[in-house]
Amino acid sequence: ALQEGKTPREVCDKYHAIHKSIYQWFNIEFDIFGRTTTPQQTEIAQDIFLKLHKNGFTSSSSIDQLHCQNCDKFLADRFVTGICPFCSFDDARGDQCDGCGRLINAVELKSPKCHICKQEPKVRQSTHIFLHLDALQ
Repeated sequence: ALQEGKTPREVCDKYHAIHKSIYQWFNIEFDIFGRTTTPQQTEIAQDIFLKLHKNGFTSSSSIDQLHCQNCDKFLADRFVTGICPFCSFDDARGDQCDGCGRLINAVELKSPKCHICKQEPKVRQSTHIFLHLDALQ
């Protein structure tokens, strides 16, 4: 959405229409061809989450995460670049290094930069909800 200069909703609308036309062209039918912005989808997702939470399959924990003060937001790994802590490749992303192929935690990058404004983000604590997948197997 950022690259296209559009809102996330506009991008979703665009690709929903494209997918719908492709499925029609291939004569593929769904009982319900939904999308994440419908009230039904919201109700289903919230119901699933609340049941998982009620039955002890989630927990909250604080983790270190990069925060851009200039953009005033926590940065997902795809919005961070920097120097790989393993091989010193200077254009590593916040999730992996294309120089050595290793997976990276964004807070491990040397000289991290916000991909949006190019400023250096700071490490801050952020609370997240985790799903215990091992307990659901």
